[in-house]
Amino acid sequence: MFNQPELVSTQRVFGVANATVMLGTACHAFPAATAAYEAWLTENQSTMQTLTATLAVHYRIALDTPNQQSRVAQAMHLKTSLDLSPDTLDEVCPTLADTLALPQMNLQQRYRDTLAEVSDPNYLKLKNKPARPASATEVKASTSDAETATEQTP
Repeated sequence: MFNQPELVSTQRVFGVANATVMLGTACHAFPAATAAYEAWLTENQSTMQTLTATLAVHYRIALDTPNQQSRVAQAMHLKTSLDLSPDTLDEVCPTLADTLALPQMNLQQRYRDTLAEVSDPNYLKLKNKPARPASATEVKASTSDAETATEQTP
C-alpha cells in the first residue's frame, strides 16, 4: 500500500473529512458552527465524493451502496458517529468555524499536500531519529576533546 501514494493520501484526507462531517453534524445546535460547516461542506462536497468513491472501489464497496461514506469509514476502521457529551460539545463546537476556515481544511489542497508528503521516498523513515544516549566512553572523549581545545586556545 505504501507504494501507492495516491491511495495513502486519499485515505488520510478521507479520515479528516469523515471526522469533520461527524463533528459538523454533532454541532447542529450551534448556529455559527452549523453555518461554517455547511459552507465547508459545499466547498468540499465534490472532493469528498471523489475520495469516498475511490476508496469504495479499493475496499470493494458497491458505488451505489447507501451510506457509502459510513461504509468506507467502517472498512477503514474509522468511527462512523460521535457520542460527545454536552460539555465536550460546548467546548469544541464554538471553535469549529475557525478550524474550518484554516487552509488545511480545504480537502483538495490537503490531498495535494499529503500526496507530496507520501510520495517522498523517505516518507516512512524517521525524520528526526531520537538521539541515542552517549556512552561513558564518548562522554569522556568529548570532555577530553573540549579540555584539549581549551588548553590550545591562547
